Amino acid sequence: MNGRGWLPARDEGVWRHGSPWLKPLSAVAPWISLALVFLLFWLVRDTLVSAEGVLFDLPDVALRDGEPTDMVAVMLPVARETAVFFDDSRFMLGDASSEQAFTEQLAERASRAAHKTLLVLADRRVSGGDLMKFAAAARRSGVRKVLFAEKRREAAE
Repeated sequence: MNGRGWLPARDEGVWRHGSPWLKPLSAVAPWISLALVFLLFWLVRDTLVSAEGVLFDLPDVALRDGEPTDMVAVMLPVARETAVFFDDSRFMLGDASSEQAFTEQLAERASRAAHKTLLVLADRRVSGGDLMKFAAAARRSGVRKVLFAEKRREAAE
């Protein structure tokens, strides 16, 4: 070291090229590029984990037993009605023709299913009356059991 500040002791390798003020910076350059990579990942962290879909909130209950099922339906409240998604189709519980089409499609699917059990993923905002109407339609279609899903404690936290 000399009295003017820090200078490299060797005159070989990367230290012999460039101006004297650039020599200490060249020793820090790999760390700066690493910090920039971390900054880039931090800036795009939300876009890396985003997935398209519908977010619905299952109710908390204490049930833990389930049964194998071949059929799954999703119920979501939509503008004063309840939408039921089953086999890539949407049905509205407030519309009589839509309910009839749902009952027919469910009956056809239940006739082919090994387990005549229907798993229902219903948002907690779906009314109890709509749940009962849905369960009654499922029973008329030949479904023996209707299981309502719950939110797992691990997923809630």
